[in-house]
Amino acid sequence: MEQVEKHLRKAKTWNMVLLVLGLISVIFGVINLPSLFKVPDKAPYEAMGSYGLELYEQITGPFQKVNTIVGLIVSIILLICYFKANSALKENKVPTKIPYYGYLAWTIISLIIAFITTPKGSVMEGIDISKITMIIGTVFQFIIAIPAILVIVHLFKAEPEE
Repeated sequence: MEQVEKHLRKAKTWNMVLLVLGLISVIFGVINLPSLFKVPDKAPYEAMGSYGLELYEQITGPFQKVNTIVGLIVSIILLICYFKANSALKENKVPTKIPYYGYLAWTIISLIIAFITTPKGSVMEGIDISKITMIIGTVFQFIIAIPAILVIVHLFKAEPEE
């Protein structure tokens, strides 16, 4: 029983980390929403050449707007689920793992979308900025996914053995 409580405490701690990260994500998503519908100045993108124009088309395209809005909705839903899980964990109950699997699935889907839609090209001769950006983004996403993985692990360890 003591082991179960220990794992529930750890799950609650990592769930709290996800709550904070989710709250930050939603706040920035809401702040970013008005700029989503504002068309940026094209001149800086034109100065970057063909890569800049591809980037401009991606940023101003409808797919980017829909993807951003869907991402914000998913973030809000996950945040609500994290609050519900936090309530269950306060009562020493094992919450559902679905929100954490959902977070991991959305992370993978977002990375796939980014790989598909990010224009290939370089701003400077011989330096492929898109590859550098994708590598940094992927590493960052995997680091941010660690709390969700840890919650899942501790929830499995907290479940009674049958």
